[in-house]
Amino acid sequence: MTTVQTARGPIPTTDLGVVLMHEHVFVLSPEIIANYPEGWGDEAAREADAVEKLNALKAVGVDTIVDPTVIGLGRYIPRIQRVAAQTDLQIVVATGVYTYNDVPMYFHFTGPGTGMGGPETMTDLFVRDITEGIAGTGVKAAILKCATDEPGVTPGVERVLRAVAQAHVRTGVPITTHTHAGTRRGLEQQRIFAEEGVDLTRVIIGHSGDTTDLDYLEELIAA
Repeated sequence: MTTVQTARGPIPTTDLGVVLMHEHVFVLSPEIIANYPEGWGDEAAREADAVEKLNALKAVGVDTIVDPTVIGLGRYIPRIQRVAAQTDLQIVVATGVYTYNDVPMYFHFTGPGTGMGGPETMTDLFVRDITEGIAGTGVKAAILKCATDEPGVTPGVERVLRAVAQAHVRTGVPITTHTHAGTRRGLEQQRIFAEEGVDLTRVIIGHSGDTTDLDYLEELIAA
């Protein structure tokens, strides 16, 4: 039986039902919350609000959401676990890094081309999230996430794209992306993924519906 990982553990793929593929339960800046907590408010109230909205979604026929919230968007799995425990709607979580420009400062010092060198740390972390679970929670990521926006493939963005691609090759987990469709960024993503050996049939080029450029969309489909 084929299964997929969710915030409450693995389920048969036949139980996924109606799925929304790109829904953030929370998008947060943890350092801002830690230093200016008045902008976040009461944790329990925020979680209750999320539960209410997810239950309303379930009531209209949605069974599962894919939450592509990763590093850079405030991923905190214990919070998602608490929410998931209070709703029948299933939540699939992601691993990856979300940036339009540079990598988080931590990765400036480890990995290829950095002062300390060594293998790409991000790839190993993504694989661990998928195979072992995230931060001791036992929740395993079931999809990889990365982003390219208007600035294009900056050195930091390229590192993330290649790390995500390498994690896909090692695990087989699908990839979902953020793009700036108006500047045709999905084509750059596909090129880098192909260079790393990614199965492009396992990639969702995000926000493609933001453009009516049919030539661009047909190029994405043909890749």
